[in-house]
Amino acid sequence: MTLPPRLAVILTPERHSVLFALKGIIAMGLALYLSMLMQLERPYWALISAVFLQVRPETGLVIEKGLCQIGGTLVGGAMGLLILATLLPYPFMALLALTLWIGLNAAASAWVRQANFIYGFAMAGITATLIVVISIANPTTTSSVGIFHVANARVSEIIVGAVCATLVSNLLWPARVSHLLQKHARGALNQTLAYLELELNPAGTHAQRHIQVDTLLQSIFPLSDDSSAVLYEGAQGPGRARAATVICHKTLSLIARIRVIGRLMRNHSDLLTPALQDMLESLRQSFKRMRETQSAEDAMEEVQRLRQQLRTASGEQDDDASPLQRRFFQVALNLTADIILALEANRALHFSREMQLRPQGLKPYRDLQIAAAVGVRSALVFMIAAGLWIGTASPMAIMLMIMPVIFTILFARLPEPDVVLRRATITSVLAAPVALFFTLPLLALSNGDFPLLILILGAPLFVALLAISNPTTLAYGLGFCTPYIILVQPGNAMDFDVARVASNGLAITGGIFIAYMMFRLITPPNGPGLRRRLIRDTADDLAMIGHHRHRINEEGFNARMADRLRWLTICDKTLPEERRHFTDLGLTGLNLGQVSLWVQGRINTQSSPALQDSAAQWQQSLADAYQACARGHCDDRFRADSERLKTAMAEAGNMEQRNQELIAGAVERIALTFERMAARLAGTAELNAPAANTPGAR
Repeated sequence: MTLPPRLAVILTPERHSVLFALKGIIAMGLALYLSMLMQLERPYWALISAVFLQVRPETGLVIEKGLCQIGGTLVGGAMGLLILATLLPYPFMALLALTLWIGLNAAASAWVRQANFIYGFAMAGITATLIVVISIANPTTTSSVGIFHVANARVSEIIVGAVCATLVSNLLWPARVSHLLQKHARGALNQTLAYLELELNPAGTHAQRHIQVDTLLQSIFPLSDDSSAVLYEGAQGPGRARAATVICHKTLSLIARIRVIGRLMRNHSDLLTPALQDMLESLRQSFKRMRETQSAEDAMEEVQRLRQQLRTASGEQDDDASPLQRRFFQVALNLTADIILALEANRALHFSREMQLRPQGLKPYRDLQIAAAVGVRSALVFMIAAGLWIGTASPMAIMLMIMPVIFTILFARLPEPDVVLRRATITSVLAAPVALFFTLPLLALSNGDFPLLILILGAPLFVALLAISNPTTLAYGLGFCTPYIILVQPGNAMDFDVARVASNGLAITGGIFIAYMMFRLITPPNGPGLRRRLIRDTADDLAMIGHHRHRINEEGFNARMADRLRWLTICDKTLPEERRHFTDLGLTGLNLGQVSLWVQGRINTQSSPALQDSAAQWQQSLADAYQACARGHCDDRFRADSERLKTAMAEAGNMEQRNQELIAGAVERIALTFERMAARLAGTAELNAPAANTPGAR
C-alpha cells in the first residue's frame, strides 16, 4: 500500500527531514532554556523566532535570515518606542500609526525578491506591533520605564531565538547553500537544454513551449535569490554567488537566441537555405545529446564540437550568401558561447573555481500598484483585528493582530498565497485540541522539570517540523507550529487556563482565516494596466540602449527583464488560451535588447557622428515599433529607419563589409518579427487600447 505523498512526509520521513526536525527541536529547546534563564517575560517568542529561521535550514540562509530578523527587530523596536513616545495618550492615533507602519513594511517587501529580506520587513512590522499593543493593553506598563522594559523584552526574545537557531544550524549537521545552488543550477541547465531542443523540434507545439519556458523561468529565480546567502559560507562564497548569477544570465540569453532560430524555422521556412537547414539539424541533435548525457564534462565536449562545426560551416558559406543567413550563423555561434559559459559557471559551483565575470544580480520588478495592493492587504488585516480588539476589549483579539499580519507579508510573493493560507488554517484548528488535551495536562504533572517540558512540548513540534521540511507540506506544518507555541506559552510562569487556550486558539484560527479572505479579495494587479506597464517599461529600456550615457550592457538588460518575464507569465495564466501573448512579447523584448546591444556595439567602435545619430534614431524607432506591435500595429518607420542605418553604414566608409552584412541581416530579422507579432495581435482589443502612462514602475 502506497501512502499519499503528504502523509508519507510524516509517517515515512526521509533522513534530511528527520535531521531538520531534530535541529529545530534543539534550537527551540536552547532558545527556551536561555530565555527562561534570563527571566524574559515571554520566552515563547524566542521559540517562534527559532522556528521561522529553521524554515530554510541551509547555513548561509539561516545566517542571512538571522541578520535580517535582528535588523528588522531593532528597527521595529525603535519605531514602536517612537509611536509610544509621541502617541501613547492617544491610543487610536497610535493604532493608526501602527497600521501605516505595517502597510509601509508590507509594501516595501513587495519590492524585494529574497524571502529573507521580506522576512526582515515582516519582523520590523510585527515587533512594533508587539511593543505598542502590549503596552496599550497593560496600562500598568505605560510609564517610561515600563515601556522600555516591554520593548527590551520583545527585542531580546526574538534575538535569542535568532542566535540559537543560527548556532545550531552551523554546528549540527550543517547543510550548505553551495549544495543547494548546485541543485538549482543542475535543474536550470537541464530545463534550458530541454527548451533548446523543444524550440527546434518540428513536432513541438506553442503550448508545450510556453509550459517549458515558464518552468525554466521558475527554475532560475531560486538560483538567483539563494545566491546572496552563499556569501556567508567561506571565502569561496562570493565566487559561487557570481557563478550562480552567470548561469541565470546565460539562461536568459539562451532563451532569447534560440527563439530567434525557432521562429525562423516555424514561420519563415521559405528563407531556410540548405546551409541553414544543416545548421538547424546539427543544433537539434547536439542539444539532444547534451540533454541525455549524465556528465557535465561530456556536455562541455559536445558543445565545443558543435561550436567548431559551426565555425567551419560559417567559413564555408558561399560569397553570395544572404545577410540573413550570415546573421543566423552568428546567432548560433553566440548561442554555443553562452552554453560554454553556463557550463563553466556550473563547474565553478562544484569545484570552487573563481569566476572572473561579475554580472549584476537579477532585479525585482518594482511597481507601485503591486506594492500598494500588498500594503493595503496587510494594513486591512491589522485594522480588522484592531477593530475587533477595541470592540470586544478581549485579550484574545490581540492574537488577531500578530500571526495574520506576519503571514500576509511572508506569503505575498508565493504563487498561490490563498492556497497556502487555507492549508495553514486547517492545521491551526488542530493546535488548540493538541494543546488542551495533550500538552497542558502532561505539563501540569511535570512539576517544572525542563527536560520533561522539552519532551512533552517537542513531540507535536517534531511532527510539525517534519511537515515544514517538505515544500508540499510546509504550510500545514507552519500553520500548526506557531499557533501551538503561542497557545501553550512555555516559560517560567506558565498557566494552564483552559479558557485562555480555547479563546486564543479561536482568535488565531480566525485571524489566519481573515488573512486568507484578504488574499482572495485583494490580489496583486494582473490586468491590462499592469500588462501595458510591463511592455512600456521594456520599450523604455530598449530606447535607453541608444543613449550612450546610460551604458547599459547585456547583463544589466537581462537583470531588469527577468522579473518582468515572470510577471508576464503570471498575466498570461489569467487569460484565455487564445489571448496568451504576453510571455511571447516579453521574450521578444528580451531578444530585441540583446540584438540591439550587439548592433550598437558594432557601430560605436569606430563610427562617425552621422552614423551614431542614425543608430540612435534606429534604436528609438525599434522601441516605438515594439510598443506598436504589442498593440497589433506595424510601425513602418522602423523599416525606413533601418534603410537609413544601412545607408549611413555604407557612407561611413570605415565599417567592414562583414559587419554591415550581419547588421543588415539582424535588422531584417527584427522587421520580420514585428510584422509577425503585429499580425498575430491585431485582433486583440486590449492591446489596441492606448498605452497607460502610470508612473512609478520600472
